Amino acid sequence: LDMPLSQVSQAVARFRRGETVYYVGLRSSTMMLEYGQRGVVHCDPEGECYDVLFDGHSRIVRFGHDDDWPLSELCRAPPPVLLAGRFTVGETLYYTGDTEVFPCGDELQHGCRGRVLGPDNDYVLADFKGDDEGYCIRMGFEGCSNSLHVPPEELSHDDPLAGTALRRARDKIRARREKEAEVLAPLAAAFSMLIGPDGRIANERVQSMVEGIRPMLDNLDKEAQAKRREAEARRQQLAEELIAEEEGRAVPPP
Repeated sequence: LDMPLSQVSQAVARFRRGETVYYVGLRSSTMMLEYGQRGVVHCDPEGECYDVLFDGHSRIVRFGHDDDWPLSELCRAPPPVLLAGRFTVGETLYYTGDTEVFPCGDELQHGCRGRVLGPDNDYVLADFKGDDEGYCIRMGFEGCSNSLHVPPEELSHDDPLAGTALRRARDKIRARREKEAEVLAPLAAAFSMLIGPDGRIANERVQSMVEGIRPMLDNLDKEAQAKRREAEARRQQLAEELIAEEEGRAVPPP
């Protein structure tokens, strides 16, 4: 049974404050939202806009404000998660096809590891039975900046490069990237606090953040000034000691 996402979404009906909704889009970078993620309508609607706070997020997303977050990406009922190939959202799979370069510039290499993000072709395959032909699923692969649509027959739970030197090399690269992401995560979290519901940096939030850290900056400045004075005093003391030592050597013995 295949079901268009346009039928799954009930965005044409007005949502209410406090109502539970589910995300059925495929976006995974800007807000790190996942297909099927649960959220709650956070305020009464303003025209055709709805503010939604999703589980695990601290920033509200405004749907219906522009084309970036259309209302068609919200629905009231949890969407089906069984996809072509009987794969499910969140599974880790390996690409078994030939290395391919996509129009977006990403290179998908044989054996690349990825995660199932959701359906493709605007279809959700609920309780899928029958032929997978013509259907793809959206995957997020390591080393690829965009989500890619891949036929289910080119995906597998088994690693085609298991035990090879190439797999060991890729694992080292992945570990390094994970370490870099861990270091950058606090900076990304701080930056996300500056972004408003419309996706733009809010000046008042910047000002509020600056005011919040101003005491810390003032203390750091005072500490730096004290250290500079201490260093200058130490240099002066050393200079006087050197002068005294030179003068002592210059005095002829009686």
